[in-house]
Amino acid sequence: MGTNRILDPEEAERLNISERIRLEQHLMDSVLVNDRLFKLPETWRFDDYMNQSPWKKHQFNFLGSLEDKVVLDLGCGYNPTSVYFARAGAQAVIAGDISTKTLAYVQKMAGINNVEDKISVLLCAGETIPLATNSVDIVHGEGVLHHLKLKDAGKEIERVLKPGGKAVFKDPLGENPLLEFARDRLPYKWKHAAKGTDRPLTTKELKQLKAHQFHCSCSGFCLTGMLARAIWGRDLSWPQFIFDRLDRFLLKNFPALQRYCRYVVTCVTN
Repeated sequence: MGTNRILDPEEAERLNISERIRLEQHLMDSVLVNDRLFKLPETWRFDDYMNQSPWKKHQFNFLGSLEDKVVLDLGCGYNPTSVYFARAGAQAVIAGDISTKTLAYVQKMAGINNVEDKISVLLCAGETIPLATNSVDIVHGEGVLHHLKLKDAGKEIERVLKPGGKAVFKDPLGENPLLEFARDRLPYKWKHAAKGTDRPLTTKELKQLKAHQFHCSCSGFCLTGMLARAIWGRDLSWPQFIFDRLDRFLLKNFPALQRYCRYVVTCVTN
């Protein structure tokens, strides 16, 4: 069975920051994006987004209210999260990414959702964030840490966060060999066409973040829940609800199972 990896994880780890950025820029700029931009209905509530999955609920319960906060949406990609944060009451949202194409897309999306006054864009990598020290209240990253040099990224996250500021990240976890085989070798509907510097995180790598001065905790999510999503898809369904409740029981009572989960949520307090 073929793989969609351009580089294996060991080769990706050996890339320097400039090489990583060039490869990821090429991949992100090559993505075909639907020209129909995402517009939120007037009835939309942030809780609707937050309650889509156990890991989102965990992330945003940790962050607390976004009201009047300055938020850095690091590695924003083609996602609507910056718009969500602006609609949730953030004072300012900085959408950061290495691709000018993704940033242009976010700007257009901000315009049709009438939050262009709250959202600015920033061309940057996670290891070199051109923002002032102690300038943001919250850093959010969806699937970004597993592309980065964590030692360097950790320093920058610590630097730009205000004292008492928080950061939260959700990334693929790479401790489950069966899951890694599926990620690399098996076809599924939402699989990316090509992977560049993706390296699902390991316990060893996460220790690089925990070595910084800030407080850092990691929690695994989606153990049996990955079966429900593989069979019934990612849309909310009753099998997902059942498997998510089973996960909650298993991971609370047998925390060693967390390393075999699909995702890890990393919570940081500066």
